[in-house]
Amino acid sequence: MNEQIQDDELAKADIRDHDRLKQIRSVWEGTWQEVDERFPSGAGGFMQTTPGQIRGTRNFDTTHITALKRFAAAGVAITTPEEKDYIRIRFINDDLMKIRRVALWCERNSRRMYFIRHAARTGFGTAVNEDWGQLGRYGTSPVLVDGRPGRGMYYRTLHLSEVYIDVDYAGLVDTVHRCYKRTARQLAQEFDKDSLTPKMRKALETPGKDHEEFEILHLVVPNTDWDREKLDWRRMPIVSRYLALDEKIYLRRRGFYSMPIAVSRNTTSAGEIYGRSPGIDQMPTIHGVNTMKNTTLRAGHKAVDPALLFNSDNGVTKLVSRPGGMNPGLVDEAGNVLVHRMPGGEAGLPYAMEMMNGEQETIRTDFLEEFYKILTDPNNRMTTTEVLEVMAKQGVLVRPFASQYATEKQNPISQRELDLCIRNNQLEPFPPEVLEAGAWPQVEYENMLAAMARAESTAKTLRYVQALPVLNEFDPRVRHRVNADAIAVGMAEEMGVKPSYLRSDEEVAELVRQEQEQQNAVLQADLLQQASGATLNLAKAGQISEAA
Repeated sequence: MNEQIQDDELAKADIRDHDRLKQIRSVWEGTWQEVDERFPSGAGGFMQTTPGQIRGTRNFDTTHITALKRFAAAGVAITTPEEKDYIRIRFINDDLMKIRRVALWCERNSRRMYFIRHAARTGFGTAVNEDWGQLGRYGTSPVLVDGRPGRGMYYRTLHLSEVYIDVDYAGLVDTVHRCYKRTARQLAQEFDKDSLTPKMRKALETPGKDHEEFEILHLVVPNTDWDREKLDWRRMPIVSRYLALDEKIYLRRRGFYSMPIAVSRNTTSAGEIYGRSPGIDQMPTIHGVNTMKNTTLRAGHKAVDPALLFNSDNGVTKLVSRPGGMNPGLVDEAGNVLVHRMPGGEAGLPYAMEMMNGEQETIRTDFLEEFYKILTDPNNRMTTTEVLEVMAKQGVLVRPFASQYATEKQNPISQRELDLCIRNNQLEPFPPEVLEAGAWPQVEYENMLAAMARAESTAKTLRYVQALPVLNEFDPRVRHRVNADAIAVGMAEEMGVKPSYLRSDEEVAELVRQEQEQQNAVLQADLLQQASGATLNLAKAGQISEAA
């Protein structure tokens, strides 16, 4: 135990604050337990089931489960598509970005950050898929981002059941409490042995006791005693404390320059701390579809294996219902069947299926399946302009949560990555112009959501350019209204074209100069040829005059 970091009053204050956050979260836990029952995702969570135990036995319909998987997969594809270099570093100062050396620095280091994030050891792909899954189930999801020199970045989605949050004055998450259990052996791996509490060291040193579990409270909160002059955790804007709850002893006290746990909410109502998800919003429909499916299954069972009607058994003691079975004596001398099936409501099955399909479609719509049809339809024959226009319209479906996801998840994770990469010297040194301006880079995402946000502007420009030839027939002067070079540069920026794919202003000016020189040379050659022809004609005319 490190005596230098112990503070009994602070420990009591931390526990009181944690109890307050537990009270805030408690009103949501009944809802999340119902979500866990309907969306089985393994052991743990808010249901605390045994590992390997079958969950979701109350489900007769699995539309919501399939929709959640597609929601998560598509969410990853449109925000962090691994097959595309979607990370784009830039500076807010537009004049700075016009400097080619700065623009090329941004392009090279954007590519480098992409490879740092998607390295196999980081676990980024697994983390973001789990993150979108939690957003679809609970509406709130925390992701841990950290890295060390020589080990690179790593990402881990924390289960909401062990996380408690609070927000700042602007409603953004700035406080995270994480309460979890670890064995003495695992704690010795996570912390050095000298930092463990007396009970932990005793369990670790006693044979067979090293698997005894201890509850740990990890607090990541704003530093209220921020002092840049200090040489410990007090010089950092965010503090991190690990508290052993049983003994009220701190295992570690450190700090961060950037928030290591990014917590996003799918959608929130005014005054809510925790978010709402499609799973929560559609829970009444999910209940209804399950009831309808259960009823339809029973009706179908009755239709294919109905009850039988007898006028009189007349000594019939057994019926053979298997395929090919023989039942002698069940037809009278006139050929009338003595046993009939009881009507089981099979006439209502088509109507029930139609109603159920309508409810299932409601679930799919809330999980944004319609949004992805335009991107997955193999029979799409639309032009580029039409695709951009449709994407802009479909973007209305994601606007309720797209901006919140960018603000609460993408931006904090990006700034955390930038901070770690720059401090660990994983990016190139800033160009002199950046150092002189004292600028700090920002990270934007060249993904489908960003493309949709710019699609309307690009589509309008394309429609305007396509209309110019028609206007030109009425008045040729309209061609002078268009700055084609500015449109080419602006649309390249809107469509995410890399700066290295475009020539610099100096290169363009040089090409224009060469073209003008070539045109002048051709023109001079034509003039010389015309002058030579005129001279020859004059000479011939003079000869004719002399001969006359």
